[in-house]
Amino acid sequence: MTQKILRTALTIFMTLAFTAGAFAFTYTATEVINNFAFNAAKILSDKPGDFFFSPYSILSAFGMAYAGANNATATEIEEVLGFSRENQTSFGELIRDIDKSKFLSSANRIWLRDGLNLKQAYKDDTALYYGSTLGELDFFNQPDESRKTINAWVSEKTNGKIQNLLATIEPDTQMILTNAVYFNAEWKDKFNKKSTEPKKFYINDNNETNVSMMRAHREYMFGEFNDFKIIRLPYKGYRLSMVVVLPPKGQENKLDTIDAKTFNQWLVSLEEYEVDLWLPKFKTEKRYELKDLFRDLGVKLAFSNFADFSGITDDEKLKVDNVIHKTFIDVDEDKTEAAAATAVTMMRATALPVTKLKPKAEFHADHPFMYCIMDNYTGTILFMGRQTFAK
Repeated sequence: MTQKILRTALTIFMTLAFTAGAFAFTYTATEVINNFAFNAAKILSDKPGDFFFSPYSILSAFGMAYAGANNATATEIEEVLGFSRENQTSFGELIRDIDKSKFLSSANRIWLRDGLNLKQAYKDDTALYYGSTLGELDFFNQPDESRKTINAWVSEKTNGKIQNLLATIEPDTQMILTNAVYFNAEWKDKFNKKSTEPKKFYINDNNETNVSMMRAHREYMFGEFNDFKIIRLPYKGYRLSMVVVLPPKGQENKLDTIDAKTFNQWLVSLEEYEVDLWLPKFKTEKRYELKDLFRDLGVKLAFSNFADFSGITDDEKLKVDNVIHKTFIDVDEDKTEAAAATAVTMMRATALPVTKLKPKAEFHADHPFMYCIMDNYTGTILFMGRQTFAK
């Protein structure tokens, strides 16, 4: 069988916000995404400084590759990431459910090299589970024009927050799968801008910096568990919320001890407190190449010459070459705006509160913290980050 290079970029763009609500796992896909979030965070935290990524975006993109995986390649992805043919249906239901949020918009499109023949089952599955549509581009004769077309689509779908996702497209590219998600939501209770003031943020024992610290004193869902403080900050509509996890000062490495099961147990145990809240304003943009992260997690066959993605097409023998991920988040007194884009490149294979006096608590995020943007109806982690203000 003649082997040709196939480069598939799955682009996922997403902006989100968090709400107050229950955290029952309605979909098995939620557990897959949340487990990946904490496992990936442990690897990303090995490097100093902030990180910010979207597990929802990354696995939605990689899921479209999994839809065409067979034999040992599919088995490895299932064992490491928790995918299954059954929970592909769950992914489709989850995506359609989350898309109901009026603060969220998303779109999926598969860009094909003109003349490439996809298997009908693969087209049916990606349309059913990811709502994808098809378009053709001349990657061979017009690679730069094709790149501009895809980047413009991503930019449009993300309100201009993700620019130039694809730096280049090789002329022998066969397919690029894109998913774009954008979210922009106001806090349920906005911070008073007059209360924002410069405060010291203690990066570590030896370093500190000045930040613009937002302040509020009101009722929030709050809890303290194993020396961690956790607070849930709802956005308008209550469906989405930001959950912030604050370790003891000077013990930020303890964040790596949290897993998805523990995190969910904490969330369902939060209670309403009157909280003196400090939260810094911040804006973060990140770009990652996640090939090594997937390999560290144990997904190796998909990136090797032994990869089997024969469920996509009979025209090419494919392997995943890289996973490119770009993110953006901007948190201020009024709102949160966030976005993410993921490109998977594939190459040739060689309840009502009780009226009572609320307990009081302090949540002063003046040292490194972890945060998640969550869909509370499903319990799905859409974004995860660590803010340190370290350069």
